[in-house]
Amino acid sequence: MFRHIPLRPRRPHPVVGLWLVFFVNGAVLSSWAPRIPEVKDRLALSDAALGAALFGVAAGSLPALLLTDRLLRRVDGRLVCLASGAAFAAGLPAIAATTGPVGLGLVLAALGAASGVLDVAMNTAGIEYQRRRAGVPVIARLHGGYSLGVLCGAAGGAAAAGVTVAGQFTAVAGVLLVLLAAAGRHVPRSAARGTVGTASVGTGNVGTDTGGPVAAPRTPLVRAITPAVAAVAVAGLLLEGMLADWSALLVARDHGAGNAIGATVVVAFSLAMFVSRSAGDLIVPLFGARRCLLLAALGGSAGTAVGLVAPGWIATYAGVVVVGLFLGPVFPLAIGAAAARSPGSAARATAAVSAVGYLAHLGGPPLVGVLARPLRAARGRRSAGGRRGRGARRRGLPPRRPADSP
Repeated sequence: MFRHIPLRPRRPHPVVGLWLVFFVNGAVLSSWAPRIPEVKDRLALSDAALGAALFGVAAGSLPALLLTDRLLRRVDGRLVCLASGAAFAAGLPAIAATTGPVGLGLVLAALGAASGVLDVAMNTAGIEYQRRRAGVPVIARLHGGYSLGVLCGAAGGAAAAGVTVAGQFTAVAGVLLVLLAAAGRHVPRSAARGTVGTASVGTGNVGTDTGGPVAAPRTPLVRAITPAVAAVAVAGLLLEGMLADWSALLVARDHGAGNAIGATVVVAFSLAMFVSRSAGDLIVPLFGARRCLLLAALGGSAGTAVGLVAPGWIATYAGVVVVGLFLGPVFPLAIGAAAARSPGSAARATAAVSAVGYLAHLGGPPLVGVLARPLRAARGRRSAGGRRGRGARRRGLPPRRPADSP
């Protein structure tokens, strides 16, 4: 009487699964970025001590970036993505339990290691999936998911200003773990070890999931990571890292805008990055990689100059947003260029570009912390000298020269 109609299993959506993984990666440390001033004050850290603690992320991330290529040759990429993403998200609340700079540095090093593995695994999965789609671009929009994760994490940190750091980080970790569980079945499996998929001779296509694998030679690292690719990765991620970690302090403390406004600058920067990266898969094919990089260099330089030279926090805020609008497609372009030169191992190329770029991304902010104190002292001396000169002019006296001036 009743016919049994078998239910079709739902088809996985690899772009959705990968996009969620990129989102989770972006949301973890960005949730901590707006709370940096609060944690710095709670632990009574100097700029140099905070910079040293932030270097823990780089210390944990760099070795993991370099070793993940070997891991992906032995373990399925989907498992590596999900396991490292879960470890990364679940470790976020540990930041709130630290009691000093050493503990904070160790926790950030552990998070950096999980982040490093996840960075290589998710980018490799994105590149391999893009190849199986005959080069149809997806990597920029996946990085848009990362930027939206950064945006949501930063916005959550700004909105949770009245919530304890421990409470916020625990809630964020729970939400991100749920998103990873939802992404699990959609994340594509990695290609067979030492293969790039099914090649179609004479077509340039790398094939589909259902065909037999074709072996590809492993490209030497120096051919995949040319000086130009390395320069692009360093330029993009050095600036991104410094703005993500220090723009809140720059606006809040150095320009006196307050912590509430300082926290929102990270949100604005992340929104600008999300917009430019999400549009990257359309813009780059339209204008070409070279023109896009030239525009990024011009726009990023202009935004940085405005933010550093123009007085007041509004100009600095606007400069940060301009940099984000032009900077977004830069790192995805570097990843794609290296992978194109290394068809035998997307993981190897991704790991190398990520190591070079993220060394700048993660090493730049601690360098800013080390240099901040002497630079701020010099600026304070110049401001004090300017105030003395203006006071002397008001009294009709010549401005006083320093003792060591000619």
